[in-house]
Amino acid sequence: MATVEWAQAASIDDVLERMAAIDADLPRDDGVAYFNRMYWQVTKLVDAAVDSSTFEAGEFLARLDVHFANRFFEAYAADLDGTTVSAAWAPLFEGRARDHTLPIQFALAGMNAHISHDLPLAVVDACVELGKAPVDESPEHHDFTRTNDVLAVAQDEIKGWFSTGVIATVDQLGGRIDDGFAAFGIHLARAGAWQTSEVLWELSANERLDRIFRQGLARSVEMASRGILL
Repeated sequence: MATVEWAQAASIDDVLERMAAIDADLPRDDGVAYFNRMYWQVTKLVDAAVDSSTFEAGEFLARLDVHFANRFFEAYAADLDGTTVSAAWAPLFEGRARDHTLPIQFALAGMNAHISHDLPLAVVDACVELGKAPVDESPEHHDFTRTNDVLAVAQDEIKGWFSTGVIATVDQLGGRIDDGFAAFGIHLARAGAWQTSEVLWELSANERLDRIFRQGLARSVEMASRGILL
């Protein structure tokens, strides 16, 4: 594998560079590689949308994307180092070479870990950095929700990507690409992530409750991902 610097990414350019490095490091049929390639495509689309649009909260989305990606990179680095991967990510990293598992299952397991677990943590990280709070109907919340339109475009592109020769198993899938994305419900998952970030924000003053809640969140996401990979 190539040597990659796993210090925290500081910008979207850093994020895209690390994703490219991961893609170069992993075999094409690795379960983590399927997720990483999908995430790479989504990040490029979101980055382009942020560059070309006017958002209410200025740099919030850009900083959120960096904190968000760093959560995935932390899991990837832990796996490389042989240390403990977060419970939320464990099913994907443990099952990445499983036989009879479709590419869409790996992608959805990664999406589940990243959106349902990492996203609310990243919202809190970005809010702390910028001195904001995750409040409904705030400029940050409006921008967070507006990215759903970008993700709708990304979702269609991703389904097309899974339906091309890039992944040769598509003939086995039938309608499962559409079914898989519909069942996951990206918009609902993101809305849930925002609500979870609000809970985390309120719990931040109580270290014990915050820790218990985070552990429970990771375990519930882990169980869902194990189901996705069955």
